[in-house]
Amino acid sequence: MGREEQEVQELEYSKSKRDKNKSNKESGKEIFAKYFSKSATTIIIAVIVIAVIAVVLTKVFKKEEPVKEVITVSTLEKIVEVSDLSTFKVVYNGVACAEDKYYVSYEATVDAGIDFEKIDITVDNEMKKVTIKLPEAEILDTYVDIASLDYIFIDKKANTETVSEEAYKLCKYDVKQESESQEAIIDLANQNAQNVVIALVKPFVDQVDPEYQIVVE
Repeated sequence: MGREEQEVQELEYSKSKRDKNKSNKESGKEIFAKYFSKSATTIIIAVIVIAVIAVVLTKVFKKEEPVKEVITVSTLEKIVEVSDLSTFKVVYNGVACAEDKYYVSYEATVDAGIDFEKIDITVDNEMKKVTIKLPEAEILDTYVDIASLDYIFIDKKANTETVSEEAYKLCKYDVKQESESQEAIIDLANQNAQNVVIALVKPFVDQVDPEYQIVVE
């Protein structure tokens, strides 16, 4: 083999080796590019999933701001709406006289109280003051125990079948007159009315804002 042929073969071998190395490098780049592309996609998807989960958890566990209650006249009026107007009961024992016919003793219950619909409420939020004006107490009703009636007849002829009905009406009238003249009954009914209203209103007011002052007049 001549020298020229040998040089040609060496050149061809060298070129073949370079081409092979170039091919290997290009294959490596393609593999890296392919792997990097898949990894980048996976990372992006993971980030998106984490973001979505974070948003969902935030909405689920986010505590809503509590709605602050406000003391208003309408709210307090609803609180003091009660069906039982009576604030004081007293048992009364009396004696009624039917002119010159008979005397009758009896036992009765007197109910005194106020009309809660006439309560006037004002609220001063700047001064943090609740003012409640109560109407004057009055005798609401009287109950006479008809079984308690006991007679002393002046006129024996008055002891008739209708005497119980007549005596019952007389006792109802008598206890009403007597109880209305007793200032102590009205005073106690007024005091109890104040206590009842405070007991109804104070827990709500203290819960909303304990700094509020309650004045009952």
